[in-house]
Amino acid sequence: MSTIELGAGISTVWLRGLIALSGAAIMMVLATNGLGGPALVLVGIAVLMSVGVPASPAPALVLLLVAISAVAIGGSPFAPHVLLLVPLVHLLHVSCALAGLVPMRSRIQRSALRAPAIRFLAIQAGTFALAGVIALAPTGRAPAVLEMVAVGGIAVIAVILWRLMHRAL
Repeated sequence: MSTIELGAGISTVWLRGLIALSGAAIMMVLATNGLGGPALVLVGIAVLMSVGVPASPAPALVLLLVAISAVAIGGSPFAPHVLLLVPLVHLLHVSCALAGLVPMRSRIQRSALRAPAIRFLAIQAGTFALAGVIALAPTGRAPAVLEMVAVGGIAVIAVILWRLMHRAL
C-alpha cells in the first residue's frame, strides 16, 4: 500500500484569524457610518463568539445584527458601506463554515480551499451584478404589458424547472 504525501498545509488557526479580521472590518465599517454604543458592542460580542465557536449560531447572529444595523444607519441600499458589508459578511460566514468543519489544531490543504474560493467569488459576482441591474431598473410603475411578460417568463421558468426536476428523479 502506498501513501500520499500531502505536505504541511495551512494551519486552521489562520481561518480563525480570517474570521476575526473580517469581523473587525465589519465593525469598522459600521462604526465609521454612525453605529455606536450598545449596538456596536453586540456586533463585537457576536464576532468574538464566531471566532471562538464558528460552528455555533454566532455567525448567523452577526449577519442578523449587521443587517439590522445597516437598516438603522439608513441611506441607500446601494451606498458604499452597504456594498462593502456584503462581501465582508459573506467572508465571515464562509470562514466560519470552514473553521467549523475542521478541528482547531489541524491543517488544511490549499487545494481544499479552491472550491470555496471559487464559489465565494461567483456568489459575489452574481450579487453585485444583481445589485447593478436593480440600481439601473426604473423606480416608477412598470407598464402592464411589461408586467404580463415578466409573469409569463416566470411561469415558463417554473415549468422548465419542474420538468428538469421530475426528469432527474
